[in-house]
Amino acid sequence: MISLNPILLLLISVFLFIFFLFKFVTAYGDFTLMSKKQPKREEIEDKVVWITGASRGIGEILAKQLASLGAKLIISARNEDDLIRVRTQLKGKHAPDGVKVLPLDLSSGEDSLRQAVEKAESFFPDSGVDYMIHNAAHERPKTSVLDVTEEGLKATFDVNVLGDNNSDKALGTFHVEEGGEVILW
Repeated sequence: MISLNPILLLLISVFLFIFFLFKFVTAYGDFTLMSKKQPKREEIEDKVVWITGASRGIGEILAKQLASLGAKLIISARNEDDLIRVRTQLKGKHAPDGVKVLPLDLSSGEDSLRQAVEKAESFFPDSGVDYMIHNAAHERPKTSVLDVTEEGLKATFDVNVLGDNNSDKALGTFHVEEGGEVILW
């Protein structure tokens, strides 16, 4: 039987712990966002930012932070009353009066999203949309995987995947047709 030196075993354990800790901390994913600093005012001020899912949660918080940095905002969600409530709470160079409310259901299809993009672009005709933040999501009830229905999965997919894709496509097409450029990542 092979006997390992306890000190060697300890060194190997410490090395592996540090290695995996490093891999965990530098992993590509949500943890990378934690290391980012708050955007500088000059990077955001007077930029047009369109936020979907802005009626509550992370979208509402993003709207408040970006408004405080002087961004021109377009806020979207399905519930217009909630969007108006959020708009009244915003403070900043262009808020609340300069904040545009654009009710939007991302599962409404390509034609509807194309019309929403045209309307969003018309809010600030001198600059157009500089940034789009996809925050909207269809929340399905917490259930066992055995209880998930095809209808529920389709509703989630329509908003979380097709809605983002179709709105990017509509916004990108609009910018290219207007002689602009688009960067998607």
